[in-house]
Amino acid sequence: MIKNLRLWLPVTMLAALIASGCMLVSGQFIVPFKFIDVGADPVTVNSSTSLSGVAVDLNTVDVYADHKGDLKDVVDLALLGNLTNLDSGAGLTVEVWMVPTPGTMLTTDAAVRGATGAIKVWGPVTVAASGSKNIGWDESAALFTGRKQLIDEIKGDGRFDLYALGNNGYHFRITKGVLMAVISAGK
Repeated sequence: MIKNLRLWLPVTMLAALIASGCMLVSGQFIVPFKFIDVGADPVTVNSSTSLSGVAVDLNTVDVYADHKGDLKDVVDLALLGNLTNLDSGAGLTVEVWMVPTPGTMLTTDAAVRGATGAIKVWGPVTVAASGSKNIGWDESAALFTGRKQLIDEIKGDGRFDLYALGNNGYHFRITKGVLMAVISAGK
């Protein structure tokens, strides 16, 4: 009898919660924003005056849209992909900048660095002349420098622009680019 009571009590409570429409749902979710999904793969940069940025709108990613109202925190971040130095004569150092107010894509290094609220959020990473480097999760996560500002944008409207800027060269390509955010959400 006591054994049956132990089983019936949780089952009865669960049935009551379901009937009332009150369910506690929480967990962590991976939000992958693939550059290819917005036509930005590959990102090729040939000079400091002809940049290509990526207009990020996380609302287009189903898992983000499904949990945005319940978003509690951004647990981890990574920018993944392959960075290729197209210059055979010199090494390359690249960093990623965020412009928090999306709009017209900027095309020059000076415009990105001078934009209202612009901040370096990732990098630098160095690639040898004619070299190529796959950026994995652990390496990328350690390169975030403007983590709080990027998290604020993800927790805000989820819209911002990203730009790869070369500190000592502007002849590179990024392929298979993905911004990954691990979010925690709960009701």
